[in-house]
Amino acid sequence: MMLPGYDTWLGRYHCSEITVYCVNAACPNADGLTALYENEYGQGWITPEDCPVCHSELLDEPKEEDDDDDDD
Repeated sequence: MMLPGYDTWLGRYHCSEITVYCVNAACPNADGLTALYENEYGQGWITPEDCPVCHSELLDEPKEEDDDDDDD
């Protein structure tokens, strides 16, 4: 959504591309996909909000693999 100049300034609107990662390790988007990060009036959101392939949650960092071996 493009806002006129004054509205953009007033709302401090900002839009940029970021890489996000699907939480589903079996999904091809677990390796990352490009999404839009938008911020306005101090609130931020990404588009798409969920993975377009499997509809799982998207994270801003790759999900760490669970280790079953705890060598404490």
